[in-house]
Amino acid sequence: MTNACIDIFTRPQHPSTGRVSNARDRDTQYECFIEQNPTPAIVCSVRDLRYVTVNRSFLALTNSADDHWLRRSMYERDILKGVANADFLKRALVEAQTVPQTLADLAMPNGKSRRVIVAGQPVTVAGQPCILFTFTDIEAWRESEPYHARYRTSVEAAFANSSACMMIVDAANNVVNVANESLCSLTGYQADELAGRSIYDVDIWPSGIASGTVHTKCGQPLECLVSQASVMVGEQAYVLWTFQDVTKRRMDERDLAAAIEATITESKWLSHAILDNLTLRSEPSRSSAPSGLNDLTVREREVLALICEGMDDKTMARTLNVSGNTVRNHVARVYSKIGVNSRVAAAAWGRARGFDSGPERIVVSSHC
Repeated sequence: MTNACIDIFTRPQHPSTGRVSNARDRDTQYECFIEQNPTPAIVCSVRDLRYVTVNRSFLALTNSADDHWLRRSMYERDILKGVANADFLKRALVEAQTVPQTLADLAMPNGKSRRVIVAGQPVTVAGQPCILFTFTDIEAWRESEPYHARYRTSVEAAFANSSACMMIVDAANNVVNVANESLCSLTGYQADELAGRSIYDVDIWPSGIASGTVHTKCGQPLECLVSQASVMVGEQAYVLWTFQDVTKRRMDERDLAAAIEATITESKWLSHAILDNLTLRSEPSRSSAPSGLNDLTVREREVLALICEGMDDKTMARTLNVSGNTVRNHVARVYSKIGVNSRVAAAAWGRARGFDSGPERIVVSSHC
């Protein structure tokens, strides 16, 4: 129990404006405080060494009713039985001084006793000096200790043998505390070589541990998905880091991206090849009479060649240094003379006659 809690009963009470606190109010507050305190507690009057208040936690600890304790004296219900320094503690009790923590055997109604840690704090109740005793059940802790030990062992084993690459880092200084076998296998380091290394060690984490880039002991870079979680071990804060090696997956992703990019780059060539093949199947050979070819002017031949290269009207206008309307007029006349009604058909017609490259293409510098 803190001094701040006790102070509400021991400090002088000063009347506030319009309201005066009386002893009954303080006693009610005190009883509520004791009753709601989760720590087992009992209050003994210094004047006659009789118990004046007991809370439910204490009754649950002793498996008893309140009439077993209230108005009973310490000589009848000795809560300091079995202490090593009984004379000193009883003198502190009589003099209303603090009773330091000590081991005691708390007597139960069934005649048995329970090993506890007891401590006493002076308080004032209804103007009378008292001692508030609080208790810690160490037997319950000892009974649960094997379960806690087995739990810690199972957790440690799960961490050590997990297939996930993990390590625990001290949150205070960002130093690796322990690494599991999977992480050691991934990095090539032994556990004792990773322990004590900073998470800012560029030999292992060249861009910081959260960047996802990890260097193995032989210097090979690995790409990892990294996650972290705060954990408590006892009363100390740690960070659990987990790594997933995705180096091969990232390489496959980059290869796929390169293949897609190459396909996009070559798509123009591919579409040209398909169109050319279709044209060769459907059009007469180049040795045949070139229908409409002789009707094209020099400028129209140049426009047809640029259509075969895949240029749009704006690019064609810049290339020929003419207006967009002039280009559109040339394109329309080309369509009319060679008997097509689309740019794709015109390109196929022209490629079949060598307009994409060859002697048929004539570059003219004059303007129309």
